[in-house]
Amino acid sequence: MTEVSIEKLTKDYGQGPAVNAISLKIAEGEFISLLGPSGCGKTTTLKMIAGFEDATAGAIRFDGRDVVNVAVEKRDIGMVFQNYALFPHMTVEQNLAFGLEMRKLPKSQIREKIARVLDMVQLAGYAERYPRQLSGGQQQRVALARALVIEPKILLLDEPLANLDAKLREEMRVFIRDLQRRVGITTVYVTHDQAEAMTMSDRVVVMFGGRIAQMGTPSDIYERPASLEVAEFVGQVNIVRGKLNGGVVSTAFGDVPVASGHADGSELMLALRPEAVELLPVGSSSSGVPAKILSSYYSGSLVDYRLELAGGATVSVQTFPRTRFADGEQVLVHAPADRFWPLGSAA
Repeated sequence: MTEVSIEKLTKDYGQGPAVNAISLKIAEGEFISLLGPSGCGKTTTLKMIAGFEDATAGAIRFDGRDVVNVAVEKRDIGMVFQNYALFPHMTVEQNLAFGLEMRKLPKSQIREKIARVLDMVQLAGYAERYPRQLSGGQQQRVALARALVIEPKILLLDEPLANLDAKLREEMRVFIRDLQRRVGITTVYVTHDQAEAMTMSDRVVVMFGGRIAQMGTPSDIYERPASLEVAEFVGQVNIVRGKLNGGVVSTAFGDVPVASGHADGSELMLALRPEAVELLPVGSSSSGVPAKILSSYYSGSLVDYRLELAGGATVSVQTFPRTRFADGEQVLVHAPADRFWPLGSAA
């Protein structure tokens, strides 16, 4: 296993930096996701780690060794691409053998490694098939096997599930994460899909405009976003505004105590996730705030509601469908004070 250290890494194509002096340490065996919208610099960062892009400035260290000027083939990385990049005229076995033959391994050792990795990705018996004879999920597992069969120090994945349907994406998330844990390889995963990043990663690195906006565990990123931009990008969120006075923010939900370095009288923004809000029938509680259901959308496991609070503010709420409320119905809404997270000044 390998530790990766990125220090002030920059890539400038001549029109301003695509990656702007980012620094990041990835522990041995850690699974890190680079998450952000298109154009944020996540794929460029991955390509610099791999060696497919030259860095304008900064360092990339594998176990303390700077590899910025080391050729791709000498970095000992395994790469999985979005389009799988399998050779269509080669069988699965031939695709897997290619990298091993380039390393001039004996044929007996090549056969042994291929058999072991096909078993690992649950494709034993598929060695003689061509990519066109495989499903999308099977092709993706072959691409994973090809990256792993060379026994690299680091595994890099560039949006590998983007071409799969929703159900298969969910299955492959679990498969890749379980496989990574079994192998124990240091992994960097690029995605714009928040669900992928949250379910698969030890830590998530959120990027905007070539910079790191926040990095932390999935729960840190979701429950304690560092900024409004992060809060709005990672999942649905209600932005609640109110005035600070004596450590309490007065909001449409009532008074919310917060730890804040802002002065009294400041207008603050608080993040409140939709699932943190409880819906109650009128008359069932004395602590709820009156609201009216504007719309509701049933999605199977959840119901998404849009409500208007008594003061005119609108709020999104997600609940399990055990109790349903009709559009236009009057309800009470309640959110525990510890589910509000301060984002800073609204000014």
